[in-house]
Amino acid sequence: MKAVRRLALVCFCLSSLVLFVSAGSAAEISISASVDKNQASLDDYIVLKVTVEGTREEPMMPDLSAFKFQSRGSSSQISIINGRMSSRLEYSYILYPQKAGSFTIGPFMLDVDGKQAQSSPLTITITQADPQARQSDEVFVTASVNNENPYLNEQIIYTLQFCRRVKIASASLTEQPSFDGFLVESLGKEREYQKVINGQQYAVTEIRQALFPIKTGVIEIPPSTLQAAVVSQKRSRRGGDPFFDDSFFGFTQTVPKTFRTNPLTVTVKPLPAEGRPADFKKLVGDFTVAAQLNKTRLQAGESLTLTLSISGSGNLKNLQNIDLGQLQNFKVYDDKPVFEPSLANGKIGGKLVMKKALVPLVDGELTVPAIRLPYFDPAAGSYKTATGPSFVVQVSPAADKEKIDLVQSAAQTASHKQAVQLLGRDILPIHTTHEALSAERLFPAPGLVLLLALAPGACFFAVFFVKRARDRSSGDPGIARLKSAYKNFTKNFADAKKALDGPDDRFYQAGSKALKDFIGDRLNITGQALTVKDLDVILGGSVTAEMLDELKGIMDFFDSGQFGFRKYSTDERQAVLGRLQKAVLHLNRSLRK
Repeated sequence: MKAVRRLALVCFCLSSLVLFVSAGSAAEISISASVDKNQASLDDYIVLKVTVEGTREEPMMPDLSAFKFQSRGSSSQISIINGRMSSRLEYSYILYPQKAGSFTIGPFMLDVDGKQAQSSPLTITITQADPQARQSDEVFVTASVNNENPYLNEQIIYTLQFCRRVKIASASLTEQPSFDGFLVESLGKEREYQKVINGQQYAVTEIRQALFPIKTGVIEIPPSTLQAAVVSQKRSRRGGDPFFDDSFFGFTQTVPKTFRTNPLTVTVKPLPAEGRPADFKKLVGDFTVAAQLNKTRLQAGESLTLTLSISGSGNLKNLQNIDLGQLQNFKVYDDKPVFEPSLANGKIGGKLVMKKALVPLVDGELTVPAIRLPYFDPAAGSYKTATGPSFVVQVSPAADKEKIDLVQSAAQTASHKQAVQLLGRDILPIHTTHEALSAERLFPAPGLVLLLALAPGACFFAVFFVKRARDRSSGDPGIARLKSAYKNFTKNFADAKKALDGPDDRFYQAGSKALKDFIGDRLNITGQALTVKDLDVILGGSVTAEMLDELKGIMDFFDSGQFGFRKYSTDERQAVLGRLQKAVLHLNRSLRK
């Protein structure tokens, strides 16, 4: 009997399915749409229901750009009337208005096997939220700034508060202002606390951000949008007995709601021109400067480290460098600044640490001047200057003569070229005067007398030009340097290649010597005294701008590796060696032309 009952049940289900499919295929399709209200405010939401009959296809959504919508699922209903089966599907959506105005929704459309249907359009009017009613609401959000009339680059605080005195199932900030016209920094995580508003106790979630206006004039901050599921009491069905309305019995429901802040307007003032220092770097706030040296005694050619610490509140993170003033007798290499953020008195600030490698170019008693940092103090409405200490450095002569050559003339430019000094001679001496030539007599053979008589002019000029060429090559050290320039480069390049994997600075010294000596030999100047600035003057008209930039980059690489903070990897060194070889070949061809 059980088996017969199961078989009968299966047959019934199959027959019902066949009837349903045939009825669904034969039924006419239709679609309709409705909303729970045609008027709402920006703080409200709208329930949209779309009903489809005769098919299980989901309708095509029309333009809903004025709303954010969220699907709440669907429900289905099947009915049989007079032996005719019909299906009905109802789709539910929540619409959150995004702007005020009058909007048309729909029509919603269906297209099933060539059959089309559409709903009637709906008209909805959205109004602005009433700001006066918010303070008495159970849930509301507010936005404010602590200063509506700041100076350019002055820090102001934007505060968003989510206040409620009822239970919230969930909440999310769905839309935040873009803060166009500001630099934005977070002031940490949101805060949770209790607050009394109009005699009512509210739970408050607060989000704060630091804004730095980067342009003057009127700047508008758009509203923020928050969506929340608010827990509300559901009336019981037990005769209205308030005992059963208690949440203990589960008679509650969640209602989705949208909350928006009012737009804000900030009027930004320009910084005053009166009293503005020439070296002002648009720093606005309140700052102090500290400085220290790792040593005050060293040899010429060595380096020392100057550490600068700038502390305070303001847009300190955007400060990239500090002018050290007139450091005529030092070469400076900068390290990457390190910023350590902090919060003080509710404002963002911190400490910016900069390290600079200083290489003295001369010996003697040298002065590192006091560091000046001009800034604008918005509280006082005037410019101020933070000043660090100055230092006196004792520089003794370098024990290594090569180090002296490297640093003693770095401040010179090509317009003040140093005279070439003869530091040594080859095995075969270079004669510098015609007195070194020995007088010789010619005893021509008899057969040559006739030839010499016929071509005295040609012989004279040949001897003259040969003698002149010999005089130039033997008496001019510049020509000798020119001829041996590439040969010496090859030797120095090989030394750099040998020191490629070395742990010390020999690679950078050999690479720098190879480049600078080659340029010096080709142009008959003191190569080791060359600086990056000199290249603009001595090579500006001889090579392309791209080649000039490449030579500068290579020279900076060797100098920063030798005197600066960063030590490059073997792969980086190898790559620069390849660039150096190509650059010197190109430079050699360019100078020949």
